[in-house]
Amino acid sequence: MYTLTGWDYVIIVLMLMFSAALGIVFAWRSRRSQSSSEYFLGDRGMSVFPVAMSLTATFISAITYLGTPAEVYVHGPKYGLMATLRLVFPLAILYWVIPVYYRLEITTVYEYLEMRFNNTVRFLVIGAEFLGGFTYMGIVVYAPALALSTVTGISLTFSILAIGVICTFYTTIGGIKAVIWTDVFQGTAMFVGATIMIIAGTILIGGPAEGWRRAGVGQRTNLVDFNIDPTVRLSFWTIYLGGTSFLLMIGGTKQSFVQRYLACKSLKDAQLAAYLGLIGTSVMELLAVATGMTIYAYYYTCDPVKSGEIDRADQIVPYFMMDVFHSFPGIPGLLIAGAFCASLSSMSSVLNSIASMTGEDIIKTRWPDISDRRYAITVKLVSVVFGMFTIALAFLASVLGDVLQTALSIGGLTGGPTLGVFIIGLFFPRGNSAGATAGFISGTVVGLFFYIGSQIHPPTGHRPPLSTEGCDAFAGNDTTVFSSALPTSEMVSDGYLTTDITSSTTDYNHGPAIFGLSYLYLTTVTALASLLVGLGVSYATSWNKPVLVDPKLLSPIISRRVKAGPHDTKENGKYPSEEYIPIQKV
Repeated sequence: MYTLTGWDYVIIVLMLMFSAALGIVFAWRSRRSQSSSEYFLGDRGMSVFPVAMSLTATFISAITYLGTPAEVYVHGPKYGLMATLRLVFPLAILYWVIPVYYRLEITTVYEYLEMRFNNTVRFLVIGAEFLGGFTYMGIVVYAPALALSTVTGISLTFSILAIGVICTFYTTIGGIKAVIWTDVFQGTAMFVGATIMIIAGTILIGGPAEGWRRAGVGQRTNLVDFNIDPTVRLSFWTIYLGGTSFLLMIGGTKQSFVQRYLACKSLKDAQLAAYLGLIGTSVMELLAVATGMTIYAYYYTCDPVKSGEIDRADQIVPYFMMDVFHSFPGIPGLLIAGAFCASLSSMSSVLNSIASMTGEDIIKTRWPDISDRRYAITVKLVSVVFGMFTIALAFLASVLGDVLQTALSIGGLTGGPTLGVFIIGLFFPRGNSAGATAGFISGTVVGLFFYIGSQIHPPTGHRPPLSTEGCDAFAGNDTTVFSSALPTSEMVSDGYLTTDITSSTTDYNHGPAIFGLSYLYLTTVTALASLLVGLGVSYATSWNKPVLVDPKLLSPIISRRVKAGPHDTKENGKYPSEEYIPIQKV
């Protein structure tokens, strides 16, 4: 096993110290301000560049930094097509969703749900987000820490404590400004790390042409598959239909993203930052795909998993880091610092967003007259408690890995139903609270059906081959040099079950075809279930009643098409304000 040198540890510690120092800087700058707007939204004065970088870093977790190259290493480069989605489909978020949130001047996206529906819908979604958020933070800290510890020798305890404590520290004292500016630094570190691995690997294999030739030998040059079979894991249709729903859910309903839009100086800045942030995410994903292809080309005749060098494909990136750069003191530390930065950026974003949900959606709802000073102290204490809870979850993951992964997957399944609820609210004036509640519950039940079914009957699937023909040194070796496993073979993205990256090329056990549905369709199916049930219930309970809705709560593409009716009737015993329009025709 290769081990890190003193220089490697120096670089990792310097990165952690710089992140903490940024928190101190912004805590000092905002020491005289106690407002929630300053702490959670940077007083709505953030500029485009840092917000765009923060959005990119928020999306790119350590699981992406280490997991996407492993996904590509095992399955080939088809996943790279996801990057092209961000060139067009974010426009729907920019022009149909962000204007609504921004003009309402809310702090959390869930305030919208109470304005549009009621508290029941608001807290149903918040409860789901708490479940998904906490378990996601625990996994996003634990999983890469375990992969790094088993391959590089870096202590698992050190990794978890370093990420958890430093992240909690700067997030708590510095608020959203510290989170955003550390994201800028951490996003840069991730970019540098990925670039170094690609350049070095490409040189070692003899250039891009040789890498592509090796990919062809390994049956990994098929970039697009137009097969319409919904059970095909990564096809043009699964990526563009399923991936679009996933992006709309992440970019349009997640507090960690919406919070950054609302921190911008103007609506135009928010839209530009959102678009640039998603473009930045595309760049990072393409780099991750290129990293995976480079690593495959490097090991194309000697798969480290089959040869026994590592226990599973999740470890391929840290193994490559140490295998290629162990003789260059400091470089492995720089690359591992990139993985640490990916964990820090993801945890800090979710931690700050959950703290904002607790403060704005729970504390201020329960105690609306709380003073600014007391509120500021309370939300900071909440951040500390949540950060410590995340660290505890990360440590417990080694004992409760399967339980934690199941909780994470279940929490992630509610993302599709949440998207369905927001679509009802934004685009269907007749949508009501009864429909939103029924839709959310129905979508979640459908998601659980698919999740449980896929666990009982794992889907079939064929993977390109991995070779050990060039592994003379490890032929017949039964000793596993690095043996440890992540909680399961599944990878996650922002609370979502996304992919299995075990390296076997054998098909799974056969089961009912319905459970073989591509994982990218999960969000689409659950969102559709939520939407259809929600609309059905809404229309069934209000078809003979006038619909009163504030046009500010509707997407601009809908609000400008509504027409005021000739009557203005009471609803719930009171007349609507002049801002409410009885909908006659949409």
